Amino acid sequence: MSDDSEVVHELLMGEQPFAIIADAIRILTVERLKFQRLKDVIIEAINSRPKPTKEQLKLFAGQLPLDGRVRIYLRLSRPLNARLDEIKTDLSERLGDQCGVRETVVFCALVISQR
Repeated sequence: MSDDSEVVHELLMGEQPFAIIADAIRILTVERLKFQRLKDVIIEAINSRPKPTKEQLKLFAGQLPLDGRVRIYLRLSRPLNARLDEIKTDLSERLGDQCGVRETVVFCALVISQR
């Protein structure tokens, strides 16, 4: 596979994490005056590289576990996926627990939704 190929993540989550993602999409849409997607939320998080505050970590931990029946898909290029993995690693270290892509995506959305 070339470096330009894409990675598709299938994420199952509950209604509350889904609402956090929807709110982040809404906020970015209003800020940019152009409809945004989940991928845009992740790119914004990658570019701004969120540094979680204690309050954000506590709020995020209160959302766990995130599993549920809402199914969403996130398609990223391999370079973007690698940068998302960096955020995932940092989040795991700060929480003291292993985080997956789903948790990282919801955390990124949470940070943006708190603007």
